[in-house]
Amino acid sequence: MIPTTQVDEAQFTEVAERAGHEIGDGVRLAQACILEEILGAVFGTITLWYLVSSIAGLA
Repeated sequence: MIPTTQVDEAQFTEVAERAGHEIGDGVRLAQACILEEILGAVFGTITLWYLVSSIAGLA
């Protein structure tokens, strides 16, 4: 015998209400910070590649 569970399904109006909220200042700050982190990671990767290739070129 398979147990059954009852699942509450979201209505379309509930989904529309949740999707219509505005983005807060904290979320915008977090988005800006993650963009800066991505740029820093790209710069760090390029720098590391340059250093490794320069040292390899000396050998």
